[in-house]
Amino acid sequence: MLSNKQQARVYYDIAFKSNSYHLNFHLRVSSRFAARFDSEHPAPTLLASQLTCFNSSVSAEDDFFKISTKSDLTPLIHEWDTKRDNNTSSIRAMAQAYALNPGDAQKQADGQRILDLMKHYAMTNDDNYENQGSKTLQFCQAIDASATLTNAIANIGATTFYQSLKEANEQCRLLIDQRNAERAEAPQQTMVELRKRTDSEYRDLIMILNAYALTDETATSYRTLINILNEDVNYYEKTVFAGSGSSSSSNGQNGSNGENGTTEPGSGDNGGGTLVDDPDAD
Repeated sequence: MLSNKQQARVYYDIAFKSNSYHLNFHLRVSSRFAARFDSEHPAPTLLASQLTCFNSSVSAEDDFFKISTKSDLTPLIHEWDTKRDNNTSSIRAMAQAYALNPGDAQKQADGQRILDLMKHYAMTNDDNYENQGSKTLQFCQAIDASATLTNAIANIGATTFYQSLKEANEQCRLLIDQRNAERAEAPQQTMVELRKRTDSEYRDLIMILNAYALTDETATSYRTLINILNEDVNYYEKTVFAGSGSSSSSNGQNGSNGENGTTEPGSGDNGGGTLVDDPDAD
């Protein structure tokens, strides 16, 4: 049976771990309970109720962590920005090819028109998302408002690229607006508050589990769960707290450095755990 001193150390030390390790710790606990209890083998009423509270708290912390570090929308924005870049480059290349070819005076003039318009709006793939989005929007609005420019796009064979450019730019702008809306909601809660709530729900969960394990007539049914939880903590004590398997950064409590979410050796499989008294232990 693990001592109360060790249990107190887990409660204390986890508070000084970075946000990623704090979250991994509790996600590990949640996964252990999920593996033990299901619809066919439900947890006792009081324990199930507290487990729901704990899981809800962990989920809220996880959601905030994702928003505060890297939104799930970021890869989509990058994907559409790449499409926007490719179509911009294609239109420029086609316009340049015709602008430099005197074989067809109309196509040469139209190619130069599009090049001049791109130069006017200083369109470049090296600009940031916001600036590139605004310039591309103005470029497209100018073309759509002018029959001459619309015909120029068609005459140099760039209509497909132009339509794809409009779509990609609009998707980028919509996704950025959505991501900004996500982040606007984030300051309403802080990681400090969410961590405290999770820690509190965790303590209550372990207290209730220990109570059932010590008093329930079917206490032996908790043996596997308790053994696994204790093994996780043994690992955490020997590796994480000892500093041999992960960072011991103390920036977690203030909710900063959310980018410390990289998984270091050992944290993925055994990044968290708890301390539970085994009623059948010696």
